[in-house]
Amino acid sequence: MTAKKEHIDGAMLRRRAEERLVKHGGPAYPPGTAEETPRLLHELQVHQIELEIQNAELRQARDEAEAALEKYTDIYDFAPVGYFTLDRDGTIRAANLTGSSLLAVERSRLIGRRFRYFVADEARPAFAAFLERAFTSAAKEACEVALLNEEKSALFVQIEGVAAASGQECRIALIDVTERKRAAQLQYANIELEAFNYTIAHDLRKPLTVVNGYCQTIRELCGDKLDEQCKDYLRKAYDGTLRMNRLIEALLNFSRMASCEIKPETVDFSAMAREITAELRAAEPERRVTFAIAEGVTVNGDPSLLRVVLENLIGNAWKYTGMREEALIEFGVTDINGRPACFVRDNGPGFDMAYAGKLFLPFQRLPGAEEFRGFGIGLATVERIIRRHGGRIWAGSEPDKGATFWFTLPTNES
Repeated sequence: MTAKKEHIDGAMLRRRAEERLVKHGGPAYPPGTAEETPRLLHELQVHQIELEIQNAELRQARDEAEAALEKYTDIYDFAPVGYFTLDRDGTIRAANLTGSSLLAVERSRLIGRRFRYFVADEARPAFAAFLERAFTSAAKEACEVALLNEEKSALFVQIEGVAAASGQECRIALIDVTERKRAAQLQYANIELEAFNYTIAHDLRKPLTVVNGYCQTIRELCGDKLDEQCKDYLRKAYDGTLRMNRLIEALLNFSRMASCEIKPETVDFSAMAREITAELRAAEPERRVTFAIAEGVTVNGDPSLLRVVLENLIGNAWKYTGMREEALIEFGVTDINGRPACFVRDNGPGFDMAYAGKLFLPFQRLPGAEEFRGFGIGLATVERIIRRHGGRIWAGSEPDKGATFWFTLPTNES
């Protein structure tokens, strides 16, 4: 009974469909014959395959669109600049991850906030003027302002923006120029400091020259009228002016090391060391010093600055071995962690490594060094020169067992 009812319903459905087809102008065909059944089955199968192909193409197009969206979303989010969309009153409508990172605020918390609240107070008028220009001009506008993120860290940014076609939104890009700005400020400060140093040096040298001249004049005109105590006072005053003049020269040289131009070339370090030791021997020929200078040591660097390095290191070794009857000063190169390192070694009094942290600081002298001439500026100058060449310097020593100073520099091969 049920099967018969289903057959009647199917027949009624087909008759109704055929009536509707005729009503809408379609051809009326009699019930299909046995010969038409294979053809109809073939048509249905073709249509099914066509639908499957279309579905596959749609899925592929969808996957490609999703991949492209993910790709360009990543490019947008992780771009090296911050991107924001602002409306006409400066409210943030969209931001990328870089932008939210610059402002130190989660992206979801940025939406709906006024961008001007992240602009430093003194820069807000400039930002307001920029935003107005961006909305009224068809061209790209730019400005440079200081921002304060939620961590209260100051940063300088260059902002570039252009209005959207609708005229209701502005898209801006934030480029962090903090390091560039600080580098420029540091460079300007260094220029001012150098000018200040020269001014101070000139102002200090003038009265020193006067005192020095009067000391010589008094000694020449009144030397025979002065007792020994007065002559001793005069000699100390004269020596003090010379020492002060040398200190001023050392300070000026130290300040120049921070800004002077480096002109690198291949330097024969061995030959330079021999020249310096020959000059030391000529100055004090009575001393008994053995020099062991390695042959063929070459480096890349500024010859004038590297000569200052060797003059200080070999000069210190010469100075601190002054109490030795048989002094030994070595210069050579060794391998440290796979990289060549030059060294200067002596058999002088050495020092306690507990004070090694003070070696390369200006005006810091180690305990016991007071009996030796110097201002505590030489090794600080050496460290600055080595650092500017991209190397480093360090020392090793034990009391009464001499000292070794190692330093790295670009080699001739590099």
